[in-house]
Amino acid sequence: MPNHSIEQLQGIASHLGVPGFQSDASQTQLIRAIQRFNNDEQCFATEKRHDCAQLCEWRRDCRKLKAVWLR
Repeated sequence: MPNHSIEQLQGIASHLGVPGFQSDASQTQLIRAIQRFNNDEQCFATEKRHDCAQLCEWRRDCRKLKAVWLR
């Protein structure tokens, strides 16, 4: 799955009916709000990304953050 833009994430949050997300929220805030809404662990862009083996919808975005950070 390709990286998600802020606009795509806002659309996903809106479509799902995620309560309380703000239009100026960051990528991390939006993904964590969606994770919380879906009763998933809010692990996006946390320390867990360094050794995450879980296949999830956000893995590519999260791993990209790791790659950039390690440069």
